[in-house]
Amino acid sequence: MSKHIAHIVVGVPVDGPFDYLIPDELVSKAVIGARVHVLFGGLKRVGIVVGLAGHSSFQKLNRVLAVLDGQPVFTPAFLKFTQELAFRSGCSWGEMLEIALPSYLRTPKTIGEYAGSEDSGQRTAGPGKISLIFDKGLVKRWDVLTPRIRATLAAGRSVVCLAPDGNVLMDILPRLKEAAAGAPGVALMPGTDKQEFERWLKLRSGEARVAAGFISAVFAPVQDPGLMIVIDEEAPAYKHDQSPFYHVREAVLLRAQYEGCDVVFVSNAPSIEAWYLAKEKKAELVVLEEEALPAVKFIDLTNFKMKKETWISPALRNHLEAALKDQRKALLYIQAAKGTMGVVEEVRKYFPAARVCGYDKASTTLAEGWDVLVATQAVFRHQGKWRADIAAVLGIDFEFHKNDHGAAHGAYALVQHLRQMTKGVLFLQTRQMDNTHLHALADQDHRTFYEGELKQRAEMDFPPYGALIAIVLRSADPELACAEAKRLYDILVAGCPEGVVIHEPQQDRAPLVRGKFRHCVMVQSKDIQPAMSWVKAVFKTFRGKKDLITTVNVNP
Repeated sequence: MSKHIAHIVVGVPVDGPFDYLIPDELVSKAVIGARVHVLFGGLKRVGIVVGLAGHSSFQKLNRVLAVLDGQPVFTPAFLKFTQELAFRSGCSWGEMLEIALPSYLRTPKTIGEYAGSEDSGQRTAGPGKISLIFDKGLVKRWDVLTPRIRATLAAGRSVVCLAPDGNVLMDILPRLKEAAAGAPGVALMPGTDKQEFERWLKLRSGEARVAAGFISAVFAPVQDPGLMIVIDEEAPAYKHDQSPFYHVREAVLLRAQYEGCDVVFVSNAPSIEAWYLAKEKKAELVVLEEEALPAVKFIDLTNFKMKKETWISPALRNHLEAALKDQRKALLYIQAAKGTMGVVEEVRKYFPAARVCGYDKASTTLAEGWDVLVATQAVFRHQGKWRADIAAVLGIDFEFHKNDHGAAHGAYALVQHLRQMTKGVLFLQTRQMDNTHLHALADQDHRTFYEGELKQRAEMDFPPYGALIAIVLRSADPELACAEAKRLYDILVAGCPEGVVIHEPQQDRAPLVRGKFRHCVMVQSKDIQPAMSWVKAVFKTFRGKKDLITTVNVNP
């Protein structure tokens, strides 16, 4: 005898779907994409119906307790997109769908039907046009974006625009409103659970056709998305900083594939991955004419031994002295890990009459009337708002030698951003005068930089030519974290698929975070598919001891 079976996923780190029996009175309501209330692991949870069937291979099934929606919260195309993103991010489908919902809908709140929410005219799967706008001067991007936005809206489709942080979002909202020419939009900003739900509903119902927000805006429930824009696509903030560790770039491209929409990446320092798309003709490269950017000059430290806890070389001190004499302002960049106070005190020692200020992540305001500003990357909040007369990077060599396959691009992006905040010369203190990357930056030879970096990554099978999967094991017990990492490594090595390399466990780049000791096992492969499939297969049997927590981070 046939039964009504629902395939359901829930927001737990266990792969589903799981079969549930649909009571006769709920059959018409339990449709694909709807939220339901179910019993899972002895607890009542909110689940998502991702499939329906007439039979199940399991004899005894729990029943669906309630259907929470008058109509589905997710479209079929959106479900396919999140399923693929979940696999590529190393998390369960249920976890990915849960973070795609506003907090209000992660609880068993019921919502009825709402006008205009029928998903008519679903597009044939396949990406639209992918573009990379290389806007070196930050000034011409909207000349290109505005016509694209208006054409998309005129065709009856929706637009999603992502920003890496609040400062950028505040800058683009007026531009986006002007480009939308009166079309209703929603800014997906933090608020109460009810406020976030009301914004979600405006988009899901089709009342609003334009959405702008941070990283989670990639899940904006707009009807018939036609264009997704990623502003400053190289920004580190586009990598989700907790599980699931998805990246906006990959998420946008996957959504475009399943929903048939265009994608525009915009940057003055495109990521290596975005440049690779253009190189392989998978994206159109649009290079906008740049304004005159400041020159980059080197301060050679090769024959000069800096004293301990000293950052200002004699040559840089001379440039600062000349600038202060002419009442010009200087911006000094220091890594966040080093802190600003040591440099502030050193500058004050050399120039006691100068007004010297520090600015870092904790700073809420920027003091007025400064002569020398010592700042971390937090200063980029003010990019485009003012410019110093001269600037200097105090440790560019440190940027190139971070334990990160993206270190070279990070240094490149740093130089590009500081150029946007400088009227005059940007100085780089270095002991690597033969560094070809540095000279490519100084000469504004961007193609040489990208081609050189892509060549190195290809030789190492690093992204975008391969995939790195970091499995991090953490525990309050350092010996347990170490031992469990070794045990996991042994399991992974046994029966490892051809073409997948398992690197021996070692301490994580951040070995101790919030009282947890962290060890990492790195899995490397040219293809994410076999590597992730193997990792998931191992995790079905691997059970961590005591308080061990295990997370998966693809291309960290």
